[in-house]
Amino acid sequence: MQNRPNPNAPRRLTRQQYEALMRQRRQNRIAIAIIAGIAVLIITAVILILKPKGSPDAVTAMVEATAAPVATQAVAADSAGDSALPDLAAMTDTESAAQDSAPSGDEGGDAAALAAEVTPVPELPQAIDHVVSTRRPDGSLRSVRMRAVGDIMFCQSQLVYAKDSGYDFHNQFEMIAEQLADADYTMGNMEGTIGKYKKSQYSGYPQFNAPDVALAPLKDYGIDFLTLANNHMLDRWSGGVENTVNNVEKYGFAHVGAYRTKAEKAGTVICEVGGIKFGFLAYTHSTNSMENRGVDKEAVDLVPYISKADFKADVKKLRDAGAEVIIAWPHWGAEYVREPDSSQKKYAKKLAEAGVDIIIGSHAHEVQPMGFQSVTVDGVDKQVLTMFCMGNFISDHIVQYTDNGLILDFTVNEQPGGRFTVDNVGYIPTYTWKQNGAVKVLPSGRYLENRPTGMDDENYNRMVASYYEIVEVMGNQFQLING
Repeated sequence: MQNRPNPNAPRRLTRQQYEALMRQRRQNRIAIAIIAGIAVLIITAVILILKPKGSPDAVTAMVEATAAPVATQAVAADSAGDSALPDLAAMTDTESAAQDSAPSGDEGGDAAALAAEVTPVPELPQAIDHVVSTRRPDGSLRSVRMRAVGDIMFCQSQLVYAKDSGYDFHNQFEMIAEQLADADYTMGNMEGTIGKYKKSQYSGYPQFNAPDVALAPLKDYGIDFLTLANNHMLDRWSGGVENTVNNVEKYGFAHVGAYRTKAEKAGTVICEVGGIKFGFLAYTHSTNSMENRGVDKEAVDLVPYISKADFKADVKKLRDAGAEVIIAWPHWGAEYVREPDSSQKKYAKKLAEAGVDIIIGSHAHEVQPMGFQSVTVDGVDKQVLTMFCMGNFISDHIVQYTDNGLILDFTVNEQPGGRFTVDNVGYIPTYTWKQNGAVKVLPSGRYLENRPTGMDDENYNRMVASYYEIVEVMGNQFQLING
């Protein structure tokens, strides 16, 4: 029987047909490549046109470069000059041993290089959240100018100086009063405990405890809000936390970060300023092993340790309670360094991705860089202002880089459609002038050419040098305000 060809079998191509098919396929691939290239060029052009001058992704790159493994670290003394309670001078950050570390070798580099990477102030508004909000009764958009200061510490010499004047601390802040008051809302980081604890004497490092009257000039001169989460918050055990919160409320401050009960910790902190509802979060990387030195477990459980935090749940709770803009205050990283370490970068990224809008850090006792992180939250692109550390606001530290700090200045503006932007970001360099037992904080830029009355050459030269050290870290990316 003769075999017939199968009509369903593929026909064999001639050589000419095969080469023609290959040419057609190559032409198709070339056409697709050309179309894709044109599309890429169009998209790139649109991005360049719409994107603010200066890449807003420098801090994003900084935090994304964080290595996953982190080494352990010891916490350095907050003030080498204080001698009270020397038995605790070797305290270490056990809480942060596995979480918060000194930077690895490839994450170092000098401060100038890091500062050069930080994002410039965008010329276009940077949306920080997509929130449908209520405008003022007259329909106008809301705007709030805010300022923030770094570590407020009352070291041993400051306590002695104040005691000689009847525990009046106003003299220590009077030269900076104008700058504190020149905002709609001024915030600060209170490091240590406030209020008499049993029969213990007031003391500086290593267990900070100041009289409640130390709060008076802060309130009188314009500070409205205090964050209380820090590595010294248990320095007078659980009773010290309760004393601190009671006294902070007694003097009329809003606050976050220290709690007397589980209900307080489970609640939310929302302050309405200029019609905008600001939600606040605060965390600390450790409590200097005080949690192992007789502090009640119930009190330890109330500490907002950053390593145990659920940022997304905390943010959601604030949003559900009506917060329109969320500010987080992490007390984090290594001390006495001018660049953020791996743990700061790691947590900065997590906070931003959780939906926090502004991050204001503390603890390093030295000024660190600031910039914007680019993240996408719930499908919305955001720029999260991230200040790694504002340095010391007031202390008796006189070692280079620790005798200065800055006042952070920024404006939160409502935009049509319910978004908010962080605009006009700037800073005021500050210097702590210590002479003859007196400790005073002042805006150093104001006195560059006309030193304060009574300031000697040594302090004047150091003040000028510290001013330029801060400018070096911040670079020319943000507005320099000389007070």
